[in-house]
Amino acid sequence: GQILPPQLMDQMISSTCGRRTTIVIISACFSGFFVPALADNNRMILTAARPDRSSFGCSESDKYPYFDACMLQQLPSAHDFVALGPAVQACVAKKEQETGMRPPSEPQLYVGPGLRPILPLMALKPDTRPSG
Repeated sequence: GQILPPQLMDQMISSTCGRRTTIVIISACFSGFFVPALADNNRMILTAARPDRSSFGCSESDKYPYFDACMLQQLPSAHDFVALGPAVQACVAKKEQETGMRPPSEPQLYVGPGLRPILPLMALKPDTRPSG
């Protein structure tokens, strides 16, 4: 019954992560609402939707919301965070088009100015688990 205020989330992240590079992923309807409060020099923020849009795939018939499914699908093949954000955005847009969901959720991606030059160097560890 309570909503986490964006400023409180910013305080929690700041007190926990400090000035370290921080990747924030928020999977929720209207989650773009958090971006202005969380935007910082050392952060990348990826949200499931714009501040004024819902996300899709939250029904009982869906295993995961579209955003979560796309994140899980794209993580193994993304070589770094720079590639991950746009890949998830494109995946969500494709799922929404295929299922006729309107208006599109338009997942948001913010990369802090201090993080832009080093983010491409932060490779994601490849999945070395056996497939199957």
